[in-house]
Amino acid sequence: MSDPTTEGYTVTAAEIEGMVRNLCAYALSEPDPLQRYADLTHQQVLFDGIVAAIQRARGRAVADLVVSGMPVDQVAAKTNLATVPRVRKLISLAGETERVKAAAAAAKPRKAKGTPEAETAPPPAPEPVPVAVTGKRMLTPAEREALGLPPAAPQPSSRPPKRRRSAQSAAGR
Repeated sequence: MSDPTTEGYTVTAAEIEGMVRNLCAYALSEPDPLQRYADLTHQQVLFDGIVAAIQRARGRAVADLVVSGMPVDQVAAKTNLATVPRVRKLISLAGETERVKAAAAAAKPRKAKGTPEAETAPPPAPEPVPVAVTGKRMLTPAEREALGLPPAAPQPSSRPPKRRRSAQSAAGR
């Protein structure tokens, strides 16, 4: 599993085995070898999709850095991608190339003959990620969609609604 965009990050065999045990426990405990094989193959394909979704999310994060004004070579250094081509490849895999090009074009002031240089507005800040009271991050609608989850249901209110006395019970007192 050699991905040049993840060089410098390592995991141990024990970490991998632990994740396999945690994520594939029901398939690993299947007594029928043929069914165990089918279940594990399905999970492998599923996890390949998850890896691709994570790679796209990393590409969007790198694109956000570039769009926010950070030079590509600085992004390469700060993200441990090391080279500009790796940064561009990750942005491309995320489908963010056009957005990055548009931001770069907007950042370059275009000066027509005889006109004063116009001030450019800074790019909009990324949407803040909502954080629940527990400190756990909620999935964004885009993340839920990428994982194949249904849209988030409205959160229940923290207090039940107040009960009002009916006219009969109030008169009987």
